[in-house]
Amino acid sequence: MEADRPALCDVAGFGQAGRMSSDAGPVSHLHTGDMVQIDYRDEGPSDGPVVVLLHGYPDIPATWDAVIGMLPPGLRIIRPSLRGVGSSKTLDQRARSGQVAALASDVLELLHALDVRDVVLVGHDWGARAAHAAAALEPELFRGLVTLSTAYGDGRGLTAEQSLADASVAWYRYWLCTDRGAAAFRADPAALTRWAWRHWSPSVELTDSDLEAILTATDTEEFADDVVHYYRHGAGAADGAPVYAETQARLDAWPRIRVPATFLIGTADGCETLAPARANGHLFDGERTLIELDGVGHFIQREQPRAVVDAVVSHLGAPHAD
Repeated sequence: MEADRPALCDVAGFGQAGRMSSDAGPVSHLHTGDMVQIDYRDEGPSDGPVVVLLHGYPDIPATWDAVIGMLPPGLRIIRPSLRGVGSSKTLDQRARSGQVAALASDVLELLHALDVRDVVLVGHDWGARAAHAAAALEPELFRGLVTLSTAYGDGRGLTAEQSLADASVAWYRYWLCTDRGAAAFRADPAALTRWAWRHWSPSVELTDSDLEAILTATDTEEFADDVVHYYRHGAGAADGAPVYAETQARLDAWPRIRVPATFLIGTADGCETLAPARANGHLFDGERTLIELDGVGHFIQREQPRAVVDAVVSHLGAPHAD
């Protein structure tokens, strides 16, 4: 990780302790080595236990609002926007990538810049992939890991029937691997966003303002390219960025996760199946809990925020001993 980590450069709106000044508002920009700008919210006392919440695709940090409203007081809660969303973006073309190594590197750079440890790291969908990777790369930073919907691992332990079932609900990943699919998505990324919210968690009815917030935050120059590259790289149909080569090589070996972990998945998830989560226990060295939520869809944090809160609170105990 150290070999391809860009040097930290500029943290806007922060003093010596890394906490944003009270008059700067809840959103700040972090520049890491002039390569990536990360847009995030940093809320709660600077000396409180740290919980980092990573959203997925297609979503925004506000997806955690209901969870935050139920968490105990006194926590420091950090919510980044993933690259390509809101003001988070790459500043150097060498870092243009949607691969998991890039997403995880962004998370780790933010945590190092803010000088936080003993973090409970929470991620959904893409955020789950980034969280798994960050925990695998630098377990000493985390006291607990809570991930939602998207399981860790490459699915090699699945039967042929399970693999086909998994692919059938993930058709869009392979559609984006075709030139025609990628062109259609780039021409109108909002169409897939609207479709995903209707089908992946049918019981979730976004308000017009909530949907508009998602569409606005993902209407960026980089978003569509990052989405296409994320899925193509994950399917082995695109190379990664050389700047992340060393980190990606470590992740491609699917290192075992040593951080105590909880994974939640809904039995009615419209784009993930249960089999990968049931088959990946061997990839965890530490305590790992699998929670299946009956009748819940993909966006668990919006459908069952209490289940997420309970999982987070269960990890707010003693720091992880590496």
